[in-house]
Amino acid sequence: MLIRLYSETGLLVENLEFQPGINIIYGKYSKDKEAKGINGIGKSSLVRLINYMLLSDSSEREFRKTKYNFLRSENHSLILEFSVNGKKHFIKREFDNENLIWHGTQPNKLSDYDKSEMLSILSGQLLPVENNEVYLEGNRFRTLMQFFIKDDIQNKGRTDATNFFSFTPNAVEKYIYNFYLLNLPTKNLINFNEVAKDYKSYSSALKTHEEKLKIETGRTIEEYRSEKLKLETNVALLRKRLDGYDFRDTHTEIEKKLSEIISQINIKSQEYHEISQRLKNIRDSYQVNQDIDTEKIKKLYNEVQANFGTSVKKSLDEIIEFKKEILENRNKFLVNKERDLVETIDVIFKELSRLENSRTKLLGELKEKGALDKLEKTYEDLLTEQSYLERQNLILQQVDEYNVILSDLEVALSATKKDVVSDIQRSHSSLDELRKLFYEILEATVYMDEEPLSGYFDVAVNSKSKKGTLPFKIDVSIPKSGSHGQEVLKTIAYDLMIFINAVKQQRNLPDFLIHDGVFYGMSHKTMVNILNYIHMKAAELNEIKQFQYIVTFSEDEVEVPIDKKDLYGEFSFNFDLKKIIVLEDIETKMLFKRDIRQ
Repeated sequence: MLIRLYSETGLLVENLEFQPGINIIYGKYSKDKEAKGINGIGKSSLVRLINYMLLSDSSEREFRKTKYNFLRSENHSLILEFSVNGKKHFIKREFDNENLIWHGTQPNKLSDYDKSEMLSILSGQLLPVENNEVYLEGNRFRTLMQFFIKDDIQNKGRTDATNFFSFTPNAVEKYIYNFYLLNLPTKNLINFNEVAKDYKSYSSALKTHEEKLKIETGRTIEEYRSEKLKLETNVALLRKRLDGYDFRDTHTEIEKKLSEIISQINIKSQEYHEISQRLKNIRDSYQVNQDIDTEKIKKLYNEVQANFGTSVKKSLDEIIEFKKEILENRNKFLVNKERDLVETIDVIFKELSRLENSRTKLLGELKEKGALDKLEKTYEDLLTEQSYLERQNLILQQVDEYNVILSDLEVALSATKKDVVSDIQRSHSSLDELRKLFYEILEATVYMDEEPLSGYFDVAVNSKSKKGTLPFKIDVSIPKSGSHGQEVLKTIAYDLMIFINAVKQQRNLPDFLIHDGVFYGMSHKTMVNILNYIHMKAAELNEIKQFQYIVTFSEDEVEVPIDKKDLYGEFSFNFDLKKIIVLEDIETKMLFKRDIRQ
């Protein structure tokens, strides 16, 4: 329950105290000659302030606008007091640092948190996990709060009752959130969503690889499988031709010399590498680390017994001096050995250079005689054919792997679809309760004992759904839903069905629902009937669980001419007592005590 919204810096024209049941944020004409109308006097801004206190990104973006610069320049802050299971909590926020939030159970003992920490805290308080069948993965606090707090802009763009999001989720994600709010099983829906995402991803990858093969070969996958056999035969023939290549008699002597030289080069190269490694080992052996801090050792031993450390140091110095003499003699030997190895390496290197020159010369002679032309052409053909074959085979291999994966995923999708359908069938009692509640809302707000009753809420199983799509749909229908007013009614009725059902089941969800500008375009009588129904349900459920319905109205939306109450409808409660704040179109009575309209 929301309790209070107040400012210690005097930001608001008046602090707000919320009450159980209906809470009206009211816009009134002042009839002042300087007044410019009641649009922009702060009704929606107040809803956004509540949302801001509950960490809304969209509200943060709104209050960053230039017209709200005074919030930062004047160092304003707000405190929201609310209760969870009877325990009070306080959230304090400023506007110059959106990442800093204070929270606690006593207003004078608040601890500071960053936004990510606070999101986790509020998620645990307002949206705790209740069972292992109805849940959401990850922190979905802000996404779900879009259902419980809807500002004017969000409501105007809402045409689908099940889509209360500021973003566009895929169909499965949308229904996961709706099932969670409806208290229907989400576990298998979440599994289905993950499998469907994988299926879509691999299907896209498969299509990309098939198109790539088509572009490079001009053939489909099926056509290339046959072409592949011809390519493999060509590669095998080219390899056989190279392996069986026979030099003519006129070139035999040159070829023999070339083979001998290549053999000598290999032997000398091996010698070169072995001696180079020995030289490296010798150079690495010149120094032995003898960094011993004898002064430090002396100090340590003297702390134990006077003069003992001095004696130890002296012994160590003698050992180090002796070791140094040995090392010097050893290094003299190593220097001589190093010199011999360097000379040997120089000789080998010169011999390698001579052999390389001879090999180059012999290859040139073969080239001049045309002996290598055919060999080079065959080798080039082999490289081209083999590279082409390997590249296309790699694509084909990937295509085959994707097809196997997709086959497995299709089986998984079918199994998960079956599980989802089973969940819906097992939830028939819960669905019947929801259908009755939706029908009750329509009966109280639209029909008023009129016949026939044609509106409904349903979760209908679709046995012919395509792969990757859900085997059901949520259907919300009301009479004459083509008109704007009736479309608005459909979204309100759906929201109320979810909200009142959660209250009746005493779920650990927010017990407030905020609608800003939601009744625009609706008939006055329908609006009156809705508020009367909410007032009646608040009284009926009071002993089970209290709830709050917070709504914005302008004066001209609720005026009822005395002589037309039958046409306009009549409130079953004292409307004025439900107003928690009255804003007017003069600066001193606007929300921020100033006119920020641009």
